[in-house]
Amino acid sequence: MSISSSFSTLLERIQPLDSELQQGESHASAIKSRLEKQFSLVKFIMIGSYSKQTAIRRFSDLDFLAIFSRDDARWGGRYVDSRTLLSRVRGWLAERFQQTAMRRDQQALVLRFSGGSFAVDIVPGFFEDMDDNGQYRYPVFSIPDGTGNWLETSPEMHARYFKEADDHSISKLTRTIQFLKFWRSSRTPPIPLSSFHTELLLASEGICVGPKSYAQCLAESFFLLAKRQCRPLRDPLRISGIVPTTKTDLQREDLLRSVTLASDRAFRALEAEERGKNPQAKQLWNLVFNYKFPLYG
Repeated sequence: MSISSSFSTLLERIQPLDSELQQGESHASAIKSRLEKQFSLVKFIMIGSYSKQTAIRRFSDLDFLAIFSRDDARWGGRYVDSRTLLSRVRGWLAERFQQTAMRRDQQALVLRFSGGSFAVDIVPGFFEDMDDNGQYRYPVFSIPDGTGNWLETSPEMHARYFKEADDHSISKLTRTIQFLKFWRSSRTPPIPLSSFHTELLLASEGICVGPKSYAQCLAESFFLLAKRQCRPLRDPLRISGIVPTTKTDLQREDLLRSVTLASDRAFRALEAEERGKNPQAKQLWNLVFNYKFPLYG
């Protein structure tokens, strides 16, 4: 089996199952119904990896943006600490989903269903404004930033930006993101790396454009992260400010060590493949993916 065939096999293995999405949507529907009873829920929008088709089997959460009225985020005419809204939402959901593990993860509430095997993330927010980038008008929402303040975001424009870059790459960008997510999840604990950061970085750099294999795209992605020292990225759309790679500096140090090692092994694998030494190349990719890379047909 060629290196290309091994990557294609891996890609098939990590695609989300229809049953996972159906299960997640069923839980999300119950969450939405519960929120509507207490809050002025304006919209309930799927965002994140499933909306961009970068989700991977078993490891990707189903993310939703719950848009409330501004009054739900105010007290005495002023916006409350964003953690206060998260706490209110958590308390209300906890009364309904008493057997479901729930935690706050910076901007979101994470509800783990089915004994923890599947998670639905809820990001609360409110409509901020309509903006214009010269071609499109798009809604901007305020969501928690993880520290108590509010952060502006526009899932619609970020999704459009990512799709345009993916179309330009003939879908290699989406697949490369999936490989990176599988690499991230192939170790315990998972390697810390923000999906949002990765999507924006690779889209803005055009990593996957041109006649490149998945192996080349992935190797160049590791190299780019290492070259940038895993530094935060300024949102290329100038909407969400600075987008970090990790939640903490310590995590960024761990990430940098991991991507540096992965970059070295990936480029050695490319060199072995060029010399016709496919078994050696596969063994190197197997190390990159922590012994979860398909070696045989």
